[in-house]
Amino acid sequence: MRRRTFRSVLPWVQQQQRWKSARPSRMAAEVAPEQQQQLAHGLSQQGSIYGSPSAEEAPAVFRNVDGERYEDGRYAAFREEAVATGCALKENVFEDPVRTFAYGTDASFYRLVPKMVIKIESEEQVRRLLPLAAKHGTPVTFRAAGTSLSGQAVTDSVLLKLSHTGKKWRRHAIQDEGQTVTVEPGLIGGEVNRLLGSYAKKRNLPTSFRLGPDPASIDSCMIGGIVNNNSSGMCCGVAQNTYHTLKDIRVVFADGTVLDTSDAESRRSFQFDSAYGREICEGVTALAKEVQQDDALAALIRKKFQIKCTTGYSVNAFVDCSPKDPIEIVKKLMVGSEGTLGFVSRATYRTVEDYPFKASTFILYPSFHEAGRATAALKDAASTDAIEIFDRAALAEAEKSSDMVTLTPGLPDCPQPCAGLLVECRGATQEILNEKIRKTIETLKDSKIDVLKPETQQGCCDPATLERNFPFRQDAKEANVFWDMRKGLIPKVGAQRTRGTSMLIEDVACPVEKLADMSVDLIAMFKRHGYDDASVFGHAMEGNMHLVFSQGFRNADDVQQFSDMMQDMCEIVALKYGGSLKGEHGTGRNVAPFVEMEWGAKAYALMWRVKTLFDPDFVLNPGVLLNHDAHVHKKNLKPSPLAHDLVDACIECGFCESNCPSRDAALTPRQRITVWREINRLARLDIDDAITPADKVRLDLMRKEYETAGLDMCAADGMCQEKCPVKINTGDLVKTIREEKLRVANPTANSVALAIANNFAWFDYLTPKLLTTVSVAHSILGTTIVGAVATVLHKLGRGVVPLWNPYLPSGAKPLPPLVISDADVGVSASEKSSEKNKDNVKNDDAAVGAASKSTPPPKRKPGFGGKVVYVPACVTRVMGATSTDPVQESVPERFLSLAKKAGVEVVYPANVGSQCCGLMFHSRGCVDASNAKVAELEAALLSASENGKHPIVCDTSPCLKHLKDHISDPLLKFALYEPVEFVSTFLVDKLDFEKKKDAVAVHVPCSSKKMKLEAQFTALVAKCANEVSHTGIPCCGMAGDRGLRLPDLSGGALQHMDLPKNVTDAYSTSRTCECALSNQANLHFRSVLHLLDDCATPRSQPR
Repeated sequence: MRRRTFRSVLPWVQQQQRWKSARPSRMAAEVAPEQQQQLAHGLSQQGSIYGSPSAEEAPAVFRNVDGERYEDGRYAAFREEAVATGCALKENVFEDPVRTFAYGTDASFYRLVPKMVIKIESEEQVRRLLPLAAKHGTPVTFRAAGTSLSGQAVTDSVLLKLSHTGKKWRRHAIQDEGQTVTVEPGLIGGEVNRLLGSYAKKRNLPTSFRLGPDPASIDSCMIGGIVNNNSSGMCCGVAQNTYHTLKDIRVVFADGTVLDTSDAESRRSFQFDSAYGREICEGVTALAKEVQQDDALAALIRKKFQIKCTTGYSVNAFVDCSPKDPIEIVKKLMVGSEGTLGFVSRATYRTVEDYPFKASTFILYPSFHEAGRATAALKDAASTDAIEIFDRAALAEAEKSSDMVTLTPGLPDCPQPCAGLLVECRGATQEILNEKIRKTIETLKDSKIDVLKPETQQGCCDPATLERNFPFRQDAKEANVFWDMRKGLIPKVGAQRTRGTSMLIEDVACPVEKLADMSVDLIAMFKRHGYDDASVFGHAMEGNMHLVFSQGFRNADDVQQFSDMMQDMCEIVALKYGGSLKGEHGTGRNVAPFVEMEWGAKAYALMWRVKTLFDPDFVLNPGVLLNHDAHVHKKNLKPSPLAHDLVDACIECGFCESNCPSRDAALTPRQRITVWREINRLARLDIDDAITPADKVRLDLMRKEYETAGLDMCAADGMCQEKCPVKINTGDLVKTIREEKLRVANPTANSVALAIANNFAWFDYLTPKLLTTVSVAHSILGTTIVGAVATVLHKLGRGVVPLWNPYLPSGAKPLPPLVISDADVGVSASEKSSEKNKDNVKNDDAAVGAASKSTPPPKRKPGFGGKVVYVPACVTRVMGATSTDPVQESVPERFLSLAKKAGVEVVYPANVGSQCCGLMFHSRGCVDASNAKVAELEAALLSASENGKHPIVCDTSPCLKHLKDHISDPLLKFALYEPVEFVSTFLVDKLDFEKKKDAVAVHVPCSSKKMKLEAQFTALVAKCANEVSHTGIPCCGMAGDRGLRLPDLSGGALQHMDLPKNVTDAYSTSRTCECALSNQANLHFRSVLHLLDDCATPRSQPR
């Protein structure tokens, strides 16, 4: 097939001439000014906003520049050949308007929608796809987590997506007792650190290690982005960034050639056997010699990289490495190359010691000048490991935290020019830490720099003021208050922006001694350009500042305001202070037009020569990092259209995505929000009769596809909120849309739901019989036949009929009878209908769960009257044990047994057999039915608990959480307890626990995580087992029965579960979750109440 030709990112120069001029042996040192003018010909100088009508006609021919990658048949040909040859799986190629829009979104303020997205699953696929892309002239962009901020991970061509591909790209190997770690690009940085920590703990190693880079997005960003952006962060500085801690790398280059620098044969073959590799090695050798012979250029490069700098390529490789070692030069050039030179499929890091002893303090200063001088003094003293600086606008966000206010005297009332320093010291031992703290304090005292005196809000250099008001906090809980605030500051500042505007982040650096002056100039610049909400903060010890501000991209005036500010900022940073326009966020499209301003013509030309050497076809992320279009930074700007009050604060940072159970199977919370924003934008145009025919078709397609990918496949568990710095719960949005949809499109559903709610005792009666019937059929017909029939019914039911699996339970036993102390309390529907049950109820000794008559009740805990209201959730009332489970006792039996051992009286609320918390209705959007059941249960609980006098425990965590969130009585909320919380609070001092289990696994449901019970859960289970492992799954994706009706949801979430082989028993506090977990692990998951009852005995002398 004839190879396509296409114009490069420089469409005005014939490609072959550009390639030839790029060869090191023929390269000119720089491009003449008149040629620069020729190169710029043909590009629009105007900015552009995504979605706004363009005054220019659509391009008639393909040009390899943003907005002009016209589909002339090349993309269809690329897709067809990629699928036909097995380079890509058909099901992993996405061209629908929802997924291309959603997957094409990153954390930057640029919007380009890819022609297609391909989920790549192996290095071999990449190796075959890249030459194919060159053949058809279809440029590609690689995407990991999409948390980058400078527009380097968006494209309107082909997006190769390695994130959210299940277990692909997630392998790792820890070597040298943790001193090196080899990782694939799909692992999240924080995951790697946890793996390293677990490795050291399990082996009882004296030292634990971690990755050097520690960006604020460490728990969201992936290794692929960390390497390609040369990420650093709050504590790592320059010395511990990827460039300096990368040991080896494995790369796929543009022609499909693979280099593994850890393999001697691969190095030799690349340098001497491969035609591509030989040319690369000869080229970088020539460039290194040239640079090292140019004293001025070499000195500039060394100076630039003494501070943080990710503007342009890592050309320090040419001065740090010998020309005789071209492989090492290639390895270092790959760092920070933003996917423009090759695809990084593996990286080996030299880790850094994770000091166990740490202490932090937060100090207030009268102004940025004092804070900057203090930073310079501390850096010279070399006694601190991290220093973060905050202007007054950032402190305004910090003071919204009550913990910050408690730990930082004077914070709420500090005056306008005030600045803050967050200082951390670390040590391998307590003695080392103490010495560093002592030296830090002495340095600050000796500097005689005023700190802010809280009592007067004035500067004061009295040493006592420093030590009394701003002590070092060694308690991890207190120190984490400071660092959690810092990590979430960018999104939190962004969330305060005017709705409908975008949050912008600039990332600059300068020598530390110039930090204060530069920061003050930048604050003044923002005022000058009308950015009154701008905030300046960052990594002070490295002179690296983050500039956060809101910007509307609604019209030409907005774009011009942004353009003027960018020009001013770049001149201040690059020209006045000799700083870096990008310290750690990567060049992207954001400052690509200003690389030459910062570096000068000679170094800029050197970078272009690197690009054309490695990627002569401009097939790898063209237009990123280097771009002769002087206006690219103000084109394809991403607007932030209003969508819903629940999510309008979202800045699309992507922090939420790793917690989402549907991230592999459908969309993530960020993607749901951004697509909903686009649907609303198009809908408003449709209402105003201003929509184009093409966009009208796209709107209809997006609405249809969003039904499944956006709404049906959302577990609505709210775990996204746990990682969102501004606490957006995308599940609430989804449930709201479901509710509105039902009210408008299907009002009958609400009527049916209300009918079920009003006759819920029938649900309690019939469901166990149905489950038992299926279980009996399974025992007679076997797994194969029942599974086949169930699969057919599930397919015919189109997501309404749950998909059966062998771990689905039988029907539950009837509730055990209780002792009744109040005529209005404690009778189930089944008990009321049976005279025999009445007799059982009257028989204290025979009643399960009654307080023992033979043993005097133990001494009561203060405030606890020895009585509890027990709410068996409807799911535990209808779902019993799996028929194959050797443990057949019901959850209520276990709870009552445990209470009896503790000498605690138990009562049910009235009409317990018809009670429901309403969650099963609420998650479907049937809010009226949900509210009705909540109100009914609340009334019963008020009566049973004597208005909250007695604690109330529900045995199912999601139900308890829903009830707590929706009851109206504020005092009753405080009486509600989840099982683990109840046992930990009221029963542990009445029971002795024996470690009867060797190794167990626990799954803390998402609802319990949201209630911050994970540590309590672990501690309680640890009383019963020698080894406790967690599933590591944020949410199992069951969402009631949704995971059974949509098995891809729970299957996608649970595929990441990897339990130790020695685990014999597993526990949770949600029966539906336990069903899915059991099926995935091929191991019976049960309520944790089973374990606690097995291991507990009464304590004769309570503590």
